[in-house]
Amino acid sequence: MQKDMMTNIKKPSTRKRKEGLTPKQKKFYDIIKEFIQVNKFSPSYEELKQLNNMQSKSQVHGYIHRLIARGWIKNGNGRNRSISIV
Repeated sequence: MQKDMMTNIKKPSTRKRKEGLTPKQKKFYDIIKEFIQVNKFSPSYEELKQLNNMQSKSQVHGYIHRLIARGWIKNGNGRNRSISIV
């Protein structure tokens, strides 16, 4: 009987679910999305810094990693201009 019960249990999805964004994160995401649509490649951290009027690339890095953690974008490991919209 226990074996039958185990087969009916749903396994958790390994796919990340999109979580909500703060207004600043949404603006940052929209800038990335528009840049990719217009230019057909993703922006560099320096371009994102300038487009978002940020003071440092570490701020960009933080936003990128929060968007990845929330499931809105993907980033190629160690590759330049590898941001993609999920």
